[in-house]
Amino acid sequence: MEISGSKIVLPLPTIEPGKSLLEQLQPGQILRGTALSENINGTIRLQIGVTRLIAQTTLRVPTGQTLTLQVEKTGNLPELRVLTLPSLEQMKSAALKQVMPRQQPLPQLFKHLTQVTADSTRTNQLPPAVKQAVQSILTRVMPIQDPGFKTQLVQAMQLSGTQTEARLINHQINGRDLKLNLLRLIGLIKPLIGNPGSQINQALTFQQPLINPAQSPPVTPPPTAQETNPTTRLLLDLFKHLDGAIARIQTNQLSSLPTEDTTRQVWQFELPIRQEGGFDLFHFRISRDAVRKGTETEFMWSLTLHMNLPSLGPMRVRLSLFGEKLSTTIWSEKPGTASLVNQHLGRLRASLESTGLEVNKLDAFQGIAEIENELPSEQALLNEKV
Repeated sequence: MEISGSKIVLPLPTIEPGKSLLEQLQPGQILRGTALSENINGTIRLQIGVTRLIAQTTLRVPTGQTLTLQVEKTGNLPELRVLTLPSLEQMKSAALKQVMPRQQPLPQLFKHLTQVTADSTRTNQLPPAVKQAVQSILTRVMPIQDPGFKTQLVQAMQLSGTQTEARLINHQINGRDLKLNLLRLIGLIKPLIGNPGSQINQALTFQQPLINPAQSPPVTPPPTAQETNPTTRLLLDLFKHLDGAIARIQTNQLSSLPTEDTTRQVWQFELPIRQEGGFDLFHFRISRDAVRKGTETEFMWSLTLHMNLPSLGPMRVRLSLFGEKLSTTIWSEKPGTASLVNQHLGRLRASLESTGLEVNKLDAFQGIAEIENELPSEQALLNEKV
């Protein structure tokens, strides 16, 4: 079966006893189908009623997506046309269901990479190209002690992986882009694991979209395989950490997509930071809310930063800008840090006012600096009707 065009949803007509689905197809007929797999090498698994088929198509369809199909041609190779594409919210929900269970905090990946490079036995097991790529990723993480940290912060935010695909589309390839480097490392690992027909390579074929960022995100993590080769085990373990980190970046990317609520937009991303003793994250959340003032609409911008510096502990900083008025609130979990911040509020106010802004509010508290997650809850995802 071949599918062309775009997609939607209507009931499947009654099938006459003794006839297969393909024998009953009529030109112009409307069918309801469900995608059982994503597009892999130009084919998807499709279910129409109780019939399961392999369909050839160039469409990118999320697993579980319902489709309304119209028969354009019958015969040995029927052709169906999808009437409308799923909504952005449907595709976003389906993609989140795939990546959220696999995601891992980025510091876990960098901790694992550091442990591998610190262990000469394991490092010597890595192929030279993989070893070089691992070391390159570690050295490109910005150290917080760098004298140019403040000036490099904006560029590092842009290269955190959230804008990878947008940059590729615009031919703005940057060798320091985090997601792109993780994808390249997976691309080096994949052909090195096992024989073409091995259990691992069969699992890794589901990760092919990872190798080509222009394709859709991966949907199935590789299963644990009982391999005896220590290099294979090391590479598979590395693959799993990379997959979890990329899933985390994809989760942030999905949470940053526009929503049906046009009055609000949220961008969320994480920036790995190298510090003494290991790695940490700066977690950024930027939101824009439309505010009606009479017949005009103005926007309120908010930025929330979560960080955990060695000497200061967990902190959350929230800045809100409406017009030329700025409000800032700082939460510090450690009592000593909260006291230190309060002592420097006057200097902070002067610094903010020097930019030409009016500081409407500037407060500091001791309290829990939890990350405010903009992602849908697991319950909401389970209840989503796609």
